[in-house]
Amino acid sequence: MDSEKQSFPDKVAEKLIEQLREGTAPWQKPWQPGEASSRLPVNPVTGSRYKGINALHLMSEGREDQRWMTYKQAESLDAQVRKGEKGTAIQYWKFTEDQIQTDTNGKPIFDARGQPVKETVQLERPRVFFATVFNAGQIDGLPPMERKAQNWNPVERAEKILQASGADLRHGQQDSAFYRPATDTIHLPGKEQFPTADNYYATALHELGHWSGHASRLDRDLVHPFGSEGYAREELRAEIASMIMGDEIGIGHDPKQHAAYVDSWIRVLREDPLEIFRAASDAEKIQSYVMGLEKKMVQDEALQNGQQYAERAQQKVVAVAQNRTEVDMGMPRDGADQESLAQRAEAWVLARLEQRTLLRAMDVASDAQLEKISAVLSDMAPPTGDNPFWQRHALPDAGTELPLKIAEAREAAGQRLLDSPLAAARKDLLRQRAGNSAGADEGESLVHESETVLGFSLPQDWSGGIRVEGFGTEMVDGQPSFTTILPKGAEPEGWGVFTEHGDGRHTMVGSYASEQAANAVAERLSLLDAHSTLNEHEAAAKLARINEERVRRDPDSTEEDIAAARELRKNSDFVAVTQDEDLQRRIAAEQEKKVHQAQLDTDAAAGRMLIDVPYKQKDEAKALGAKWDRQEQSWFVPGGLDPAPFARWAPQEREQPAAGLQAPSATAANAPDSLDPPMAQRQYLAVPFDDRAQAKAAGAQWDRSAKSWFAGPDADLPKLEKWKPENVPVQQAPAMTPREEFAEALRSVGCVVSGQHPVMDGDKHRISVEGEKFSQNAGAGFYVGHLDGHPAGYVKNNKTGEEVSWKAKGYVADPAQKALLAAQAASKQQQREAEVARRQEHAAARVVKQVQKLVPVTEPTSYMQAKGIVPHAGALTDKDGKKTYVPAVDADGKQWSMQYIQEDGTKRFAKDSRKDGCFHAVGGIEQLAAAPALVIAEGYATAATLKQALGFATVSAFDAGNLAQVARALHDKFPDKPVIIAGDDDRHLAATQGANPGRTRAEEAASLVGGKVLLPIFAPGENGFPAGVEPVTVSAFRQHRNGLNTLSEDQTGALDRMKQFTDFNDLATRSSLGMAGVERQVRSAINDIVDRHRQAAVQEQEVALTPAQEEAVALKPKRKRAAAIA
Repeated sequence: MDSEKQSFPDKVAEKLIEQLREGTAPWQKPWQPGEASSRLPVNPVTGSRYKGINALHLMSEGREDQRWMTYKQAESLDAQVRKGEKGTAIQYWKFTEDQIQTDTNGKPIFDARGQPVKETVQLERPRVFFATVFNAGQIDGLPPMERKAQNWNPVERAEKILQASGADLRHGQQDSAFYRPATDTIHLPGKEQFPTADNYYATALHELGHWSGHASRLDRDLVHPFGSEGYAREELRAEIASMIMGDEIGIGHDPKQHAAYVDSWIRVLREDPLEIFRAASDAEKIQSYVMGLEKKMVQDEALQNGQQYAERAQQKVVAVAQNRTEVDMGMPRDGADQESLAQRAEAWVLARLEQRTLLRAMDVASDAQLEKISAVLSDMAPPTGDNPFWQRHALPDAGTELPLKIAEAREAAGQRLLDSPLAAARKDLLRQRAGNSAGADEGESLVHESETVLGFSLPQDWSGGIRVEGFGTEMVDGQPSFTTILPKGAEPEGWGVFTEHGDGRHTMVGSYASEQAANAVAERLSLLDAHSTLNEHEAAAKLARINEERVRRDPDSTEEDIAAARELRKNSDFVAVTQDEDLQRRIAAEQEKKVHQAQLDTDAAAGRMLIDVPYKQKDEAKALGAKWDRQEQSWFVPGGLDPAPFARWAPQEREQPAAGLQAPSATAANAPDSLDPPMAQRQYLAVPFDDRAQAKAAGAQWDRSAKSWFAGPDADLPKLEKWKPENVPVQQAPAMTPREEFAEALRSVGCVVSGQHPVMDGDKHRISVEGEKFSQNAGAGFYVGHLDGHPAGYVKNNKTGEEVSWKAKGYVADPAQKALLAAQAASKQQQREAEVARRQEHAAARVVKQVQKLVPVTEPTSYMQAKGIVPHAGALTDKDGKKTYVPAVDADGKQWSMQYIQEDGTKRFAKDSRKDGCFHAVGGIEQLAAAPALVIAEGYATAATLKQALGFATVSAFDAGNLAQVARALHDKFPDKPVIIAGDDDRHLAATQGANPGRTRAEEAASLVGGKVLLPIFAPGENGFPAGVEPVTVSAFRQHRNGLNTLSEDQTGALDRMKQFTDFNDLATRSSLGMAGVERQVRSAINDIVDRHRQAAVQEQEVALTPAQEEAVALKPKRKRAAAIA
């Protein structure tokens, strides 16, 4: 998309990504110690420096003067922006707005001067605005910048900040500098190892930036393994903060130690442009916090928090140890015979080992029981007759299985004991959070224990979710990167175990060579989650699910074993749902709903009327006196107002889901998700943005659908009283839903929104635009919108050329809305598919009838002459021999479509016809059946050239996107024939767009059917950059296209020439190698592929022959080998 149409975040992120690649991003530039406050951009009119993303954005412009101001501000200084200078956009946020006061009838109130009286409203959803500023270097008439005298020594000030922080700095233990969250300590090399004092303090302040993210301070997500994406995100924040602090103190900035994170930063910003905004904001918070540590009060507070952290952490360790009680199997009583207890334990373990239920028993065993089980299992090894254990018990006749079972059980018991402290730490954390208590630990024990026990860190906000996925590697900016999105048929290079965060994100915590190894780690984590679950019924349900999966994977499990495990899991799930405390609260909430409804009925009787007001018309309704009911999430007409002006917004019957489709019901399986309190049950609140932390601390929760705060189930209602709607006289208007917001995006480019539009199902839709004849399902407008995850979409007005990429402002549909929309979308999808099938059948009948009026090509048509090909069986033309008609059939020979090729080479297909999976056999379908191989090309001319070179029928799939479907269909039809994909080599696209679709699609199609790929090889300089011409890169081409930089004539000439040399027809007709080059390249290659295929088939057949069949083959007369390609 053109830069003018990019969003502000995308534009800023793209520029910073380019500078990161080049090593010129603001925080990548080093500067020596010197004058303070001489680097960061400032506004000379206000005297303030620009902060956050605005500072980075302005610094990325590369201006020497640090002064920036608006056009009007420059005029206020008697200066003038030079004509033709282009400004730079910055953004700022508005947290309040002025609203006109109204009386009880909704009429404006005016003051003595006749001006409307306004009042300031604190916004719940701050609004963003943009301004354009110019650098002092773009302005004439500005005096030189005056700098304040620096009255401090940078080194002394930095030392004062370190002392004021109270941070635990440890020197000389390591050769590198780092902050360790688990111990809340900063580790630095000795001061003597730094070249200068400035270098030492710059490094120390960088680590102090990390230190500020501790839960007791700014509470950032610090726990990520070295080299991970999360680690790189934190480094980005600390590095930007170091740049800001280095400028403010005058101590300099040295970024070379963090160059290794560049690739990770680029990847993060490409995936999420807003990350640089969040990073810049967090960096400003780091700077404010660290620089504020010079105050003695902050020093005392930091020391006190550190002492409380240590004391509470120690108390937690003691509590975990005290909770581990030794409970023997059978609960021995005082005076019990220890020998008989030991024999009973041995018999208990042996019985469950033989019944394959020992692992299930260990799932619910205490630590003391696990220790005893482990001791018994140790006594069992080795399982021989001279072992005292097997002298007391009969040795089973289990062959080699018994040692393996004992070893597996011993390993499992040891693992459970090892995981016990980790489960206790997580249980403490969950109990802490359930009680809304701010513990000093806040997850540090969990992180420390997981690193010790598992070898990797569990997220502090781990939800308990685990996922195992295969992964491969792909090249991103020349560097290998993990991806779980694999091409169809591709084998994973490894298997990753992913843990789920509280917000739904997943982090890979480990990678393994086999799926079995990854599943073992996943089961271990599932057990850990179950053992640390607070609700005993929910924990039992999780253990039952683990057991069911284990039984299903066991190859020795019978159908009865699996059925029993399934029933146990179902029963556990049912008990967990019915005994859930939250469910009981929701049932009580239903009763409150009835009371609220009674109040609504009373209001209606008093003349209050709810109305349905589209978002676009809200201001009009508000001007007439309508008010917003936050509880009902609806506009209403207050009692006493004339309802006549509001008649057009009178409530209508809601649209119902398509027949046969319903939203999910509250069953035991989905009860936790489907029983979310309806909006009418919630007590919504009008919480200003600046008060959100106070409201959250009092138990308020955020409704992402309604974009409003509401009182949570455990809220402190008296503390939330001041934010109830009736106690907040003026409030911000309701937020738009994602669908309403997308509708506004459609209207902004001239689309006519009506009926069911927009349909947010992720599919492509046509829509009418202004200035054309209206149609409900057609038009020059095009859009795609979806509600999954973060709602987003794309809109284009093909009549005007306007287009927009849209992203919702954070609104998310609730589960009930998504379910209803999914049901409606599924119904509409079925209807669309049925309609498409009907149209395709009608088009097929039409083209078959049309074929009857055409004749076979006997003399080359104009298109064939231009392409240098001769007529082949199957191609048709009109009676005048001008146009070329290429029938398209499926693997069964049914004709579905036809490609029409005009005399000038323009191509199109029959309207409403099916092309997917259809092809044209050059030479006829009968010749194709007799061909030694299936040679598939994109276009007809390429396939015809190959047919002429090979002497047997070939296939045209029409385009690269159809190669895979055609290859699969023909491979299923002729499984004994090798498949060769003769692809296009689009090197000009690789140079300008970073992708070679011809080659990529050919390789994908070949991989699906075990085929091979052939690409044309041209003479030097034909399909590449000649010697002495610098190859074009994607970045250079983008700059050339946007007018920022110009490619040389040699480079543009090479690109134009490369476009003419992509396929085998180009090789035959345009290359200096000519048709002889095609024959040399394809004949020997395909001969070799056919021979190898035959040999493999013969070897396969010989392996499968019985002795009698071998004798019959030996006596059978030899067949002559098929002739090779001449």
